[in-house]
Amino acid sequence: MSYWSLYSALSVCAFAAQAFAADWHAKDNLQPGHDPSMIRFEDGYALMSTNNNLQLWTSEDAYSWHDHKSTVSGVPQWAYTYSPNTEGIWAPDIFYMNGEYRVYYCVSEFGNRNSAIGYQSTTSIMPGATGYGWKDHGHVFHTKQGTDSYNAIDADVVKDTEDNYWMAFGSFGLGIQLIKLDATTGLQASDDKTVYNIARRTSKESGGAEEGPSLIEHNGQYFLFTAWDICCQQGPNIEKTTYKTAYGRADNVTGPYKDRAGYSMASGGGTILMERYGRYVGPGGGEAFQDLNRVRFVHHYYDNSELGDKYNHIHIRDVVFTDDNWVEMGQPFLGRYLSAEVEHGALTRAVSGDLKISYSETASNGEYLAYVNTAGSKIRLPMNIMQAGDYLLRYRYANGGDAAATHKVTVNGKSQTVTLPPTGDWGTFPEKSIVMVPATLKRGGNFIEIEPSPNGNFAELDRIDFLRIIRDTIPANGFDNGIRVRLTADDEFAIKNGGYAIFENVVTDSIRSAEVAIEVKSLTGGKLSIRDGKKDGTVLSECELVAANEKFTSKGWTTVNCSELKSLGGIKDFYLTASGVSGEAIIRNIVFASSSGEIVCNQAPCGPISSSGKVIESSPSSAAVSSSGSAGKTDSASSDKTAITAAPLNVHSSISLNNGVYTVHFDKPGNYEVFAFNTIGQLMARRSANGTADVQFSNLPKGKYIFRVIGALR
Repeated sequence: MSYWSLYSALSVCAFAAQAFAADWHAKDNLQPGHDPSMIRFEDGYALMSTNNNLQLWTSEDAYSWHDHKSTVSGVPQWAYTYSPNTEGIWAPDIFYMNGEYRVYYCVSEFGNRNSAIGYQSTTSIMPGATGYGWKDHGHVFHTKQGTDSYNAIDADVVKDTEDNYWMAFGSFGLGIQLIKLDATTGLQASDDKTVYNIARRTSKESGGAEEGPSLIEHNGQYFLFTAWDICCQQGPNIEKTTYKTAYGRADNVTGPYKDRAGYSMASGGGTILMERYGRYVGPGGGEAFQDLNRVRFVHHYYDNSELGDKYNHIHIRDVVFTDDNWVEMGQPFLGRYLSAEVEHGALTRAVSGDLKISYSETASNGEYLAYVNTAGSKIRLPMNIMQAGDYLLRYRYANGGDAAATHKVTVNGKSQTVTLPPTGDWGTFPEKSIVMVPATLKRGGNFIEIEPSPNGNFAELDRIDFLRIIRDTIPANGFDNGIRVRLTADDEFAIKNGGYAIFENVVTDSIRSAEVAIEVKSLTGGKLSIRDGKKDGTVLSECELVAANEKFTSKGWTTVNCSELKSLGGIKDFYLTASGVSGEAIIRNIVFASSSGEIVCNQAPCGPISSSGKVIESSPSSAAVSSSGSAGKTDSASSDKTAITAAPLNVHSSISLNNGVYTVHFDKPGNYEVFAFNTIGQLMARRSANGTADVQFSNLPKGKYIFRVIGALR
C-alpha cells in the first residue's frame, strides 16, 4: 500500500463516527387506533382496537402495519341477552393463555351498566398460518343497570407469579375491579368469586373519571395503569379531551395499589405518567405488554398539530423501570430503539414558555425543543438499553448565536458539561450539527437529564442517538429486537431458523479485529450471518454451525470461527440472521478476536496483553511487546505510569507516560510512523521517527488511546 492511500484510510477514522447507520430523520407512522391492545408473538406483533368489530392488524417491526380486517362479522348473538341495545364491540384485550391467543372484549349500552365481557380464541394469531381461525366462547362476566355498582367493560388479563390468571375491568365513575379466571375455560374461576375493588377516584373535581385498566407484573410486583378524565373528543372538539395515564404499584395482584407518594389508588391515588404535551392530546386508553426483552405500553392520542387530522392514532412506548422498580414512560417508537426525540421527554419548566416544542422540516419527526434557556428547567429521557457498556450520545442541536453554549448532561446520576459550538442558524438541524458525548450505560433502565447552561448562551435540541462502542465483544442477549428469537430462563439468547436479531448503532471503527467468532451452546447445523443494516442486507461475516468449525469447548460453549468481517468503518446496524438451523441455536457472544496485540491505555499503569487482546494485570513498569503481540521481556522501570503497544514489525517498543506526555521508545532506532487513536477509532495524532529511538505525543486530551506502529512509508 502506498503512503498516501494508507494515510488517507487512517484519516477517515477521524470522521467515521459521524457516519449514520440509518436515516436519523424519524417520522411518526400515524397508525390509527382507539383503546389499543397489543401482543408479541414469534413473528411480530398483533394489534386490535375498539369500534371496529375486532379488526386485526399485524406487524413484524411494530412500525409498518398490515390490515387483516375484522375477526367477527358483527356483535355475537349471545351479547344481546346482557346488553340488548349494544351497538358494537369495545375495548379488546389480547392475551396468550392456555396454549392459545384469546381476545376478551365487551359490549355495553352507553350510559348505563347493561354490559358484558366475552372472549374468542385461536391457536395461531397470524392469518393464513396453520391453526388460524377464531372461535367465540361467549359470556364471561356481566353487570346490570340498577343491580351492580360497577360496570363490566374494558377487560385486561394478567398472569401472577404463581401462574394464576386475573381480569381487571372498570368504567368511568365506578372504579376498577378484579376477578380471578380459570385458565382452562377462560371464564371466572370457581375457587374465588370475589370482585376486588383495586382503584376508584371519588373527588368531586374528577367526577370519578377513571377507566381502561391495564395490569402487568415486573420483578414480583404488579403495576396498574388507568386512564383518567375526559376521553375521545376529536376533530373540532379536540380541546375538550383531558385524558391522561396514571398508575400505581402493589405487592399482591389484588392490591392495595399505591402511587409513588404512598396514596392508595382505591381512594383516589395515582401517579401521572402521561398527559397532554405539544400536539399530543389525551395520551391514554393504553395497555402494558411484555415484549421480548422489555415491557412496552401502547396507547392512543389525538394529533393537534397544524397539519394534524385531530383524530386518534397510537403510540408504542417503552416502560422504563427505575432501580427501585417504579415506572417512567419512554419514547414513542418511531422505527429505532437507540434514539430519543427530546420533545417526548419529561419536561420540567422553570418559567412559562421555556422548553417550547417547535416545528422545523429539518428536525427529526419535524419537532425540536426551543428556549432551552432557564436554570431550573430540565429534560428527562428514560431509556431502555439492552447492552451495558460504553456509548457515545450523538447530540443533535442548533446554536445560532456567536458563542458556544453549554448543557449539563447527567446520565444515571453522573454529570458532565457539554460544549455546543455555534452552528450558524436556529431551528435547523443538518447532519453536521452534532457533538459526541461519552457515557457508560447499564442494561435496563437508564435516565438522561439535560439542563440549560447558566452562562446565558443558548442551544436548541432535537434528538439524541445512542451509539454503542464495540471493541471485542457483542453479548447476544444485548439485542434490541428481532424475529424468531427469545431470551431463555437463563437469560441466554436463542434464535430459530429464519430468525434475526437487531443490534443498532454499532461503532465499527472501535472494533479491534476483523476476525469474528460466535460462542454457541451446541452445533445445530446451518449458518449464522452478520448483515449490514437489514435482515437481507450485505453479508459482513458468515459462521457455519458444523463440527468442522469447532475451535474449543468450555463449560458447554463452543467457539465457531466465522469469515473475516467486511466493511469495517462508520456506524452500522448489525443484523444477526439464522438459516438452515435445526431447532434453536443458543448464542452467548459475538467476538472480534484481536491478533494485533494492541492495548488501550488509561492515564494510569497499563500492563501486557494476552494473545486474545484482553488487558491483564501487571505491576507498573515499562514493558515491551514483540510483533506477534505476546508480552516481551520487562525492562527496568523508568516510569510509574506505563503503556505498551504492538508494532507490526520485527521491533520491540514501549511507551511511557510522564507529565501528560506519551513517549514511544524503540529498542532499535529507525524510520517509523506512530498513530494514536481514541477508543472509537478516530485518529487523534500522528508522529514520525526519522532514525530516532523516541517519538513523543503531548497535549492529547485525557482519555484512553490505542497506539499503532508501522514502518516508515515513502
